[in-house]
Amino acid sequence: MIAAEQKSPEKVDSPDYSPAEIERRRATSRRLAWVLGLTALGIYLAGFLYYRP
Repeated sequence: MIAAEQKSPEKVDSPDYSPAEIERRRATSRRLAWVLGLTALGIYLAGFLYYRP
């Protein structure tokens, strides 16, 4: 059976990161999410300022 021969998804090309590296990546991801969210909110609010009926 082909599926039985495949590696599990978490084992395919996944480097082993240390707990400190994982935490650093999570913190970076959180910062990126905040920046993207605030940027989207800024664009949304700018749309109200420049609204022309």
